Amino acid sequence: MKLCVLALQMQRSAEIRTELSWMRIAHALAALKAVRYRSESRTIVQRTKISSELAALLKRLGISAPKQLMAVVEAAETPSTA
Repeated sequence: MKLCVLALQMQRSAEIRTELSWMRIAHALAALKAVRYRSESRTIVQRTKISSELAALLKRLGISAPKQLMAVVEAAETPSTA
């Protein structure tokens, strides 16, 4: 129950800060995704491009945009079987 109340408070706070409806805020935020690319030797995670509308929304909310390149992980070498 406390989590629901907190979520509603955060939602209302975002609406007040941006002067937009929650539906519009959620729609803009839904465009931001993390994409994972895999190859034999590594996995790369990067975010999608941030539109000017989304950048302005994040700024009004006081949220910094995530880094373009979020993670690069080298694949662990597996011992060869003889």
